Amino acid sequence: MAFGFYLPTQAAVVDQWVPEHGPDFPLGKPLDFPEQLSASTAGGTLYIQEKGNALETFSLNFTLMSEVDRDALEVFFKDKARKMVNSFEYEDGKGVLHKVRWMNGFDFPKSSAQLYGGSIELRKVSK
Repeated sequence: MAFGFYLPTQAAVVDQWVPEHGPDFPLGKPLDFPEQLSASTAGGTLYIQEKGNALETFSLNFTLMSEVDRDALEVFFKDKARKMVNSFEYEDGKGVLHKVRWMNGFDFPKSSAQLYGGSIELRKVSK
């Protein structure tokens, strides 16, 4: 199973992060419509206004990350993706590529001897 981050794309990669071990399973893939407003009238009529598109996110949790992979990921986060500034392609373990942005901070503390754990929140962006 292929898993990795490719900047800007896998086809034209300038930088990448492909760890020795992928994220823990199950992988989270929430889908939501965050910009919907709703209100009810006194008579019970429901009005809904949709202001945005569907929001697709990916939640990746790691518990068995080596120090080498953690350090390479930190460089990718700080110097390449620059958190949300640059979009990149995420290969999801099934060989499917998604254009995403990194949405959370970088926090991968040591979870046991020489292993690190943490999570990554990615937001899918339109192509």
